Amino acid sequence: MAFHVWWQRHDGIGGHVWLRNDQMEALRDEMVAQRMVCRREGGAGIPLHKLETPENWYVSELELEEALDAASAEPHAIEDAKLWLDWLVFLEGAARHGGLRVKP
Repeated sequence: MAFHVWWQRHDGIGGHVWLRNDQMEALRDEMVAQRMVCRREGGAGIPLHKLETPENWYVSELELEEALDAASAEPHAIEDAKLWLDWLVFLEGAARHGGLRVKP
């Protein structure tokens, strides 16, 4: 399986990425290390369960902004620094375009 992630408002050409399970796992681990996710309802950041399975889910602009507030461009856990920086840029775009959607 893979994660197909789209900005909520996209043009069909840009604003989307395909991530293999191992890539998403590495990004998720980095987001946890940087405290960009929350493990319970009502916490700040992206709810962790939304990043664990490639099902239909939505991450709001507020959740993205809270996550990005905690983010550092310097990776802590991920080995692929370029993947991490590309992901941060993608999340910043999503925060300006209505949030994120995942479509399996």
